[in-house]
Amino acid sequence: MTVIHKLWKLFLYAGVEKEEYQKLLPQIRRKNLELLKLFSWLGAAMFFLLFAASKITQGFAAVNSTIYLVCGAAMLLIQLYSRLVLPKSPAIVTLFVHLFEITLYAFGIYVSMLHAEKPAVSAVAFLLVSPLLFYDRPIRLSAMIAATAAIFCGIVSAYKDPSVAESDIWNVITFGVLAVATTLFIMSIKIRALSQSGQIEYMSQTDLLTGAKNRNHYENQIRKYPGMCKTNVICIYADVNGLHEMNNSKGHPAGDRMLREVAEAMQQRFGADHTYRIGGDEFVAVRVDADPESLKTEIRQLQRDMSRKGYHVSFGTAIGEKAQGGISMHGLVNEAEINMFADKREYYRHIGRDRRSR
Repeated sequence: MTVIHKLWKLFLYAGVEKEEYQKLLPQIRRKNLELLKLFSWLGAAMFFLLFAASKITQGFAAVNSTIYLVCGAAMLLIQLYSRLVLPKSPAIVTLFVHLFEITLYAFGIYVSMLHAEKPAVSAVAFLLVSPLLFYDRPIRLSAMIAATAAIFCGIVSAYKDPSVAESDIWNVITFGVLAVATTLFIMSIKIRALSQSGQIEYMSQTDLLTGAKNRNHYENQIRKYPGMCKTNVICIYADVNGLHEMNNSKGHPAGDRMLREVAEAMQQRFGADHTYRIGGDEFVAVRVDADPESLKTEIRQLQRDMSRKGYHVSFGTAIGEKAQGGISMHGLVNEAEINMFADKREYYRHIGRDRRSR
């Protein structure tokens, strides 16, 4: 990989692969939404305090009162959207992040022009700080820095004293280049850290053989389902029959393949986030507000699909109705397990093997 290619990759996706960045997008949007709520609140508080101060003081603050009010209102609007709209529309979080940054850039340029006889400080400060507040692709942040610097240079060239304008232009170019370099470096660290934290989270929650959620995640999540339902919670307990025999007759790779295929089928039917491998050949899935009859049909279809591959899975279900009071997930899982044992005994009775259920 050439230096130019590495640099281009750094600009495009902060040094990670495009596919990896796309996978990180939900996390990036969640992080940015949290940061947007925090910084827009701080920004609104800061600008409204400055506006209040400008009304009781003279000089610099009094001249800036209008821009304080406008920027404070913009921050308050972003705050309201971040709490009421963006949680339901995460795809537009980045747009409001950019609006936040543009507000700061516009404030910096405007204040610099209100005091045309003085060198610009605000514009340069926001040029350095704003790109580092959120998570974004460096190429977009760099484009915003370049656009802001170009607009600033054009304005000061037209309206400021030439001696002050020349100093401002050199400062904004110098610190603009520094801002781009800093953004590349910091954003690369932030995106890679996010990627690593995602990998750690995945490994802590996922059964690496089957891809289903693991026992640890099951223990953390199972108690939350009663609070997620409106009518009922249905627990599905599954046991893969014949794993021991498969391992003995065809080898452990064949047994592993059987477990993976069963896990994949259950994830497709019941959802990847709600399917757990809780033991060697045992799985639990949870459905919220489901129709029991439709679920039975799905389970029978899944059993037929597995039979065509030469596998058999015993299932047991249990339903907890919210209208009947509190739902005990521990009791629901135990009931579903008991029903699974009954299905398992029936299976072995049918094939003429009186094996003790596990």
